[in-house]
This record gives sequence, C-alpha cells and structure tokens, in this order.
Amino acid sequence: MKITCDVIQDLMPSYIDGILSEDSKVLVEEHMGTCQECRKMLEIMKEEQGKEQVRIKPSAASTAERGAGETENTESNANAGSVAALKKIRKKLLVRRVLTAAVAVILTLIAAAAGYNHWYFNEKYMTLEDSGMYVKNNYLYSSNNLISRMKVQYTEDGKTEFVYAIDAPYAGTLELKGNDILLQDFSKKTEEVSPEDDSTPETVKEVYYMSEEAQKKSLELTELEVKGDLEAVEKIVDEMKQESELIWSE
Repeated sequence: MKITCDVIQDLMPSYIDGILSEDSKVLVEEHMGTCQECRKMLEIMKEEQGKEQVRIKPSAASTAERGAGETENTESNANAGSVAALKKIRKKLLVRRVLTAAVAVILTLIAAAAGYNHWYFNEKYMTLEDSGMYVKNNYLYSSNNLISRMKVQYTEDGKTEFVYAIDAPYAGTLELKGNDILLQDFSKKTEEVSPEDDSTPETVKEVYYMSEEAQKKSLELTELEVKGDLEAVEKIVDEMKQESELIWSE
C-alpha cells in the first residue's frame, strides 16, 4: 500500500519528538527521501514547534519547584504544541494551494481570452474568386456578404482604386441569403475622396482587385506617402498594378 503525504505528515510531530517506533521512523525517512513537499513541511514544522515550545516551556527552576506532576503537564503541552503546529502549517499550505489554484485559473482565463481575441479579429485575405466580386455594366457586385469585409484604398493622385476583401469571424456570415449585393456604382460620381455609399470618386479612372502581395506593399506605400517620397510611391504603385487584376476602367 502506498503511504500518502497525509499519513507521513500525521507522524511528523512524533518523528520530531523522537518517539516513533523504528519501523515508523524508517517509513517517514524513506518517504521524505523522495518527497520534496514533505521535506519542506518538516522544516517548517520544526520551526513552528520550536516557537510553540518556547512559549510553553517553563524555566528550569520553575520546573524543579513544581515537581514531577508539572513536568508531565509540560510534556503534554509540548505534544499539544506539536499538534497545534501541524494544524497551523496545514492551514497555511491549504491557503497556499487555494491561492495557487486561483492564480492558475485566472491565468488560464486570460490566455483563453487572448486566444479568442486573436481568433475573432484575425483577418484572412480573400482572392477575387473567393470574394465573389464581379463587374457588370459599370456596377461592382458580390455574390457574398462583403459588408465589413471589403477594403478600399486610393492612390495619392486619386486616379487608381484598389479593392480587396478579407474574411474574419467578426464580419459574420459570408454566405448571402438572397440577391447579389451592389458594392459600387462606377457611373455614380462624387467629389468625396472616400465615399461611404456606393458612389465612386470622380477622380478614379481604374479599379484593381488587389493581390495579397500588393496588399502587403500597400502598408509600405502609406509610409512613403507620409514621407513625401513620390518617386518611391510611383514605383510601388506600378508594382501593385502589375501584381493585381484590373476589374474596371473608363
């Protein structure tokens, strides 16, 4: 039968007092040879028991005056101190274990929330085919639900428009229930640089479906535009056009 830590810890006060039988003593020592927790508890118990004995131990003169009867009471009190020390230590260990478990649960919840947040807002690039976009009679349609999925970017001169779609859990269901949706009317011109409706800025002369590689380059493009490096901007725009698919032009 395997001896548990609880059994060994019950024997510890008697082990410290040196009143265990030889077999029990061997049992305790063999267990502590492989159990770090019990070794640590033994050290703590010795310290606690020492404190208890200091509080209850009378002076030598006082003991002599009180006689043998009082000495027996002192020994009884010492044993009671050992038991009290054991209870106190176990209570501390229990509190420590509860706190450790609580911290572990909190950390697990934080990790789960972070993982969910990463999953929920993780955007995945969609190809033109997957997006369901198509142009018909100067209208840009989609056979999928691209609300919150369609992305639009204009060049600095406003003549070129890049569009693409992403998929992400936060965007909802991709499948449409009903007719295809109108995304943009290329014949409906507006003076707005970035219209919120289905109209098109009057400066736009061509529209490309941005490739995934071009989408990555567009991040660099924004930085170069801020710096005013027009030559580098023009070069990247040309590369983006070559890598993307022209879907409409005047």
